[in-house]
Order: sequence, then C-alpha cells, then structure tokens
Amino acid sequence: MGTACDCCQQKQKAKDESLNGSGEHICNCRSRDENIKIDTELDQTAAASDDKNGSSTGEGPAAAAQYQEELKSRIVKSIKDLPPMPQVVTKIQHLISDLNSDTTKLAAIIESDQAIAAKVLKMANSAFYGMSGRISSIQQASLLLGYQTLGEIVTMAGTADILSGTMPGYGYNSRELWIHSLSVAVAAKMIAEMKNKDVVHEAHTAGLIHDVGKIILDRYVAEKKDQISAYMTQEEKTFLDAERHFFGFDHADIASEICQTWKISEKITLAIGSHHRPSISNADELSYILHVADYIAMMGGIGYDDDDSLCELENGAMDFLKLRQEDVSDTMLKVLEAVDQL
Repeated sequence: MGTACDCCQQKQKAKDESLNGSGEHICNCRSRDENIKIDTELDQTAAASDDKNGSSTGEGPAAAAQYQEELKSRIVKSIKDLPPMPQVVTKIQHLISDLNSDTTKLAAIIESDQAIAAKVLKMANSAFYGMSGRISSIQQASLLLGYQTLGEIVTMAGTADILSGTMPGYGYNSRELWIHSLSVAVAAKMIAEMKNKDVVHEAHTAGLIHDVGKIILDRYVAEKKDQISAYMTQEEKTFLDAERHFFGFDHADIASEICQTWKISEKITLAIGSHHRPSISNADELSYILHVADYIAMMGGIGYDDDDSLCELENGAMDFLKLRQEDVSDTMLKVLEAVDQL
C-alpha cells in the first residue's frame, strides 16, 4: 500500500519498519523543514472506498455509503495534521468581539508573534489601505487604521501561509488558493458594507478561510483525478458534483469541520459550510454574501484559471441580497483592483 504526503504528494512505499505502534508513517517532506505524519489507516480506508464506490463489485449504494462515511470520519480525524490557526489570530478574533477591549491590548497581542507582526506591518503599508510607508509600528497601525481593519489584516497575515502551496488534485499552483481566498474576503466585505455593516468583519474572515477544506481533500481528489474528469465530461457535472459523487461530501463540509476544530464562531462556520448552497442555511445572510462573493471572484478569474466549473450561482441568491447585475460587475472591478494593491 502506498502512502502520500499531504504536503509534497510524493508517493512512498509503506515499509514494515516505517510503521510504529500508532499506525503512522513519517515522511521526510522535501517542501517543509519538518516531518509530516501520514495516517496509513486513512489511505487504506480511501482505497477500500475506491473499490466500493463506482466499481463493478455489485455491492450497491448501501456499501458505498458506508465506506463514504468511514472515509469522512477518518478525513475529519486527519484535520489534526493541518497547521492550527495561529493563536494571535484566534485571540484577536475574540478581542474584536469584546466591546470593552482596547487598542493597547490589541497591539500587545499582535507584537507577541514577530512573524505575524512583520506581515501585518507590510500589509498595513500596502496601497490598498492608503498608508504606503506611513506605518512603522503596530500601535500606530491600530490608531490610523482602526480596530476592525487591523483585526482583518491580522487574520490575513495569519492565514497566508496555511493557504499557500501547490495543490495538484485541484490543479492549483502555489499561492492560487491564497489569492482566490483573499479576493473572496475583499468581495464579501464589500457586499456586507452595502447590505449589512454589522457582518463586515465576519464576511471578511469567512472569505479568507472558506476553501480551507480543499487542503485536506486535495490528496484524495488527486487519486481520483481521471475518474473525476471523466464523470464531469460524461455526466455534464461540476467539480462540486464530482466531490459529492465520489466522496459523499464536498470541500465545504470539510471546511466546516476545520472551523469547529479552530474554534471559529458558529456564524462563520455556518456560512462556510453552506457557501456553495446558501439555501440550506435557513436564510442566513452571511451564507448568501459569501456565496455571491465566491462567484464574483471566480468569474473575475482571480486566483484560479480553469475552475469556473466548480462555482455556480444558486438560483435566488441575487434576489435574496437584493443585488443587481451592475452591483456584481462593479464589485468585481473593485476586487480586481484591491487584490492587485495588497
């Protein structure tokens, strides 16, 4: 049985001597300065699912459903191998929701992580915020940019590394996921500013991490890439349909599980879990905002080149938000300009 590293996707033979009592195989990953743990049981379950799902074994949909549930259970357990959300980001999210907190405390938390602080200063001085070269400290950034904006920059800085990297299953080059996520965050914030200013911060955060489930699913998509392509062509289905057909769930479902692991707010978790099907969100406004923002970024070709088959605008979404086609076109142009400046 071969095992695949989530990071470099390099196939390796799982030798007896490489297995320890926990059933984990250690890969000396070439693209990171660390060892990545691979759950060999997860690979075995995926292989078994391959045999049951869409095969000629004749064991029917019940067996396929059972293996899909097993696969999802093990994939959810593997979320522990995903890099955690930086503590600074988590603390800032809670701090912003506290009306009694102050900018001094905010600055102190950011400065506790030098890597995050450096990225925050770089982003704060970008042309997008109109502060090019004017901000030299986190405290100054908090005063000039304001509480909410600084919090958004911290979240961007904290998620940039997590969302960067190649994803061969989905066919994304390095940073494509990050650039797309950034564009969805900007679009979601713009729509929220038009429709409900109370959810601006949540919209921006949801946009940044809405596709994090793809990081976990990528290796399994890669293993079924030919089958997925054939299914989409023969059945005239979207990539999202293919995820649900072969796995029994999609990347939005896995992203929702990751949000719970990261202790992201229930409101943001709901929106991310339903961002391709906002109609299942019980008329949640943030879910619709995120859905339309994702569509705008995709149609603008931001981040992904050939992935328009993954995103369709659900019927009624524009009417729910009372958006006109002109609003969408105008937002798309603004997002393109904004991402270029960040």
